Amino acid sequence: MDLSIRVRFPVVAQIFSFVIIYTMAQKALLFATCVLAGALPLAARWIPDASVRLMISLLIAAVYFGVAFLVRRKISVESYASLAFAFFILALVQVGNDLVPYFSSMALHQSAVAGDPLGSTIFGTISVQLVETFIAVGAVLLITKAIYGNFESIYAGIGRVGWLLVLSLVVFVLMVFITVRHTSSFIPVNAAFSMQKYFSLLPALFVLAISNGFQEEFLFRGLFLKKYEAFFKPSVAILLQASIFTIAHLGVSYTPSAVFFSVLLAFPLGLISGYLMYKTKGVLTSAIFHAGLDIPIYLAFLSYVS
Repeated sequence: MDLSIRVRFPVVAQIFSFVIIYTMAQKALLFATCVLAGALPLAARWIPDASVRLMISLLIAAVYFGVAFLVRRKISVESYASLAFAFFILALVQVGNDLVPYFSSMALHQSAVAGDPLGSTIFGTISVQLVETFIAVGAVLLITKAIYGNFESIYAGIGRVGWLLVLSLVVFVLMVFITVRHTSSFIPVNAAFSMQKYFSLLPALFVLAISNGFQEEFLFRGLFLKKYEAFFKPSVAILLQASIFTIAHLGVSYTPSAVFFSVLLAFPLGLISGYLMYKTKGVLTSAIFHAGLDIPIYLAFLSYVS
């Protein structure tokens, strides 16, 4: 073999290896940046003082908007700007959530109680949940429409109707019947339910669970999943959104084991829901599956106010 050819091959291999390592490092850095960008506005919820929490949330949202605006002007790759605006929407929704307690106090004349972080009555609990859903879903849809003129960047439609949707409906129905007989130590209820009382609460339970299912699916997956897919392969994109979804549940107050709840329940739910949304190309299937698993949580809430 010619000596020049033998020399050339190792050089090409080294260059090829460098390109692969550099690309992997870039993606790892982007992955970590996305986790941090998602965690920051969510972490603001742990600030105990409501006024300080609102100010910090506003500041984060303002910074995210500034970054998104600059990225859209300075970087020609639209996918980066789209991702930056998604994090701005997430931060803006947290600002809206910080205002919900003021709505509850002034409009409903009630506040959260021990065991129910939403309200002190069934009506109050439903009202606050619907307001939070309106804030999240409304922000995702309205801002996406305002920026892009369509909903192509989010999984906003029904998606494919098939066996995965049927499976999600089966899970939802099973959870309705399993929950009444089996309560979890992760989510303690105030008192045991009679069958009659449980079925009397089902309308409220359905509204709460389905509302939250759509709220979190739009906010954590519908808003982000396609944008992550522009940079990562689908499995990594699903892992990324599930990681941020898990962080969002680290501060929950409805379980004495928030970390275990997040790792053992929220993270797998994020992975499965992400897979369902990716495969069906819509929000409906994952929202119904998510709602079914939320039934025990909202039953626990209602046990403290009914």
